Amino acid sequence: MTLDKSDNYSPKFTDDTRITALLDRNAEWAARQAEENPGMIESLSTQQSPKILWIGCSDSRVPETTILDLAPGDVFVHRNIANVVSATDMSLLSVVQFAVEVLKVKHIIVCGNFHF
Repeated sequence: MTLDKSDNYSPKFTDDTRITALLDRNAEWAARQAEENPGMIESLSTQQSPKILWIGCSDSRVPETTILDLAPGDVFVHRNIANVVSATDMSLLSVVQFAVEVLKVKHIIVCGNFHF
C-alpha cells in the first residue's frame, strides 16, 4: 500500500475500539491461516528456523514480515528505539547470540527507516 498526502489512512485500532476486538481479530486471523495455510500454526508451535535476524526500530509503521512479504517464522526479530546496536545492550546481545548459536541464522539485517 502506497500512501501520499492526499490519502486518508484509517487505523484498524482506534481509541474507540474495544480491547477485546484484538482477540476477535486474532481468532479470525488464526481461522484464515488454518484455511489458507493448513499446518502452519502447528508447525510454528514446535520449531522455528528463520534465516534472518532483523534488528529494527520499534516504529509501529515498519513491521518486518509485512514490508519483506514474508510469513510468520521467517524472521527472528529484535526491535528497539532507533535500531541501536550497542555492545552494552544485554538484551540485544542475547538475541544475537541465540539467533546465531541456536537458530543458525544466515543473515543479520540492521534496518533503519526514513521519510515517515
